[in-house]
Amino acid sequence: MAALMQNRGPGKQDRAATEAIAKETDTSVDVVEEIYKQELNSLSSDAKITQYLGVLASRRVRLKLRKH
Repeated sequence: MAALMQNRGPGKQDRAATEAIAKETDTSVDVVEEIYKQELNSLSSDAKITQYLGVLASRRVRLKLRKH
């Protein structure tokens, strides 16, 4: 059964993830948050199951920041 997409604002887990990525990559939290939001929006547009979108978005942010 597919979970319904919930319209929600950034949560504590999202903030913790972006802060951790910023620290790991030595990047501004604001920059990481912007990339995270873009990735989350991109993933959620086609998602039927949304339970792990934060994990997937975090991975994609890390990959993007490592390339730069």
